[in-house]
Amino acid sequence: MTDVVAPSFASAHEDVLFDVPYCSAAPFHEFYGKGPPPRRLGRGCAWQSFEAARLVQERTGVKATLLFSGRHVAAVYPRADDLVVLDPYLLHREPVVLSRAAAVEGVVTAAGDAFPFRTGAGGEPRPSRLRLTWTVASGVLHSEYSRFSPRLGRYVTFRAFTFRPGATLPFFPPPRGLVRRLILHSEQNNVSIRCVDRGSGRLRELVLPLSGRPREWLVDRRSLITRDNQGAVGRGGTEEFRRDLAGICACVGSDPEELIGYVLGAAQLYAATAPEDLVVAEYRVEDE
Repeated sequence: MTDVVAPSFASAHEDVLFDVPYCSAAPFHEFYGKGPPPRRLGRGCAWQSFEAARLVQERTGVKATLLFSGRHVAAVYPRADDLVVLDPYLLHREPVVLSRAAAVEGVVTAAGDAFPFRTGAGGEPRPSRLRLTWTVASGVLHSEYSRFSPRLGRYVTFRAFTFRPGATLPFFPPPRGLVRRLILHSEQNNVSIRCVDRGSGRLRELVLPLSGRPREWLVDRRSLITRDNQGAVGRGGTEEFRRDLAGICACVGSDPEELIGYVLGAAQLYAATAPEDLVVAEYRVEDE
């Protein structure tokens, strides 16, 4: 990207990546609780894309097309010669640019490094990866985000989305009733906050799994876990848990009790509103 708008794409994406962490607890507070949480405590995945799009428009006047795929949104910018993609939830380091000139049999492919940057058994770098494919004629965009699994010793697909050109959000914010339905979905098997440290680039998560316990036991401090940059689980009460939690608190300007209360509060709202017959996908408490 060499045009004058390019630095604004990059700066907006970076500002969201580091300053607006992904937080699945946030929508419960906003749509079932007392309102939007502080920006520093993050937003849901779609809201990260909304925020990146807002920053680009504020700085350049250029509006994004908000592509919608089920429960996820990407901010894209169709231009004469390329397509620019901002999707902070997928943790790519830089905006992804798909150039029409690079098409092979009508398909453009682009890939880039993403967080977390992990290490293999021998200390070799193993950055996460985001791979995008764009079928120019149909406009279909597919994203695939993969991480290196230290436990398995190989890369695994972590998330994948397909976006079709007609599936767009015409306005923001989306209808409140739609959002309330989408966040009470069987795929929602945890409430969490995930941050990337701007200085070190290390990723950490605080997670409360929602599967494997009766509804009346969901709000359980003892079930909290953390994950470090390598994807290793830290269980409540351990030194690893306290270390990871301290790192998250430093990223978001919080303290342990505020952050734990924030996640448990979201779980309480979930327990009070989710249908009793909702079958939640299993959340596996194991090292990645």
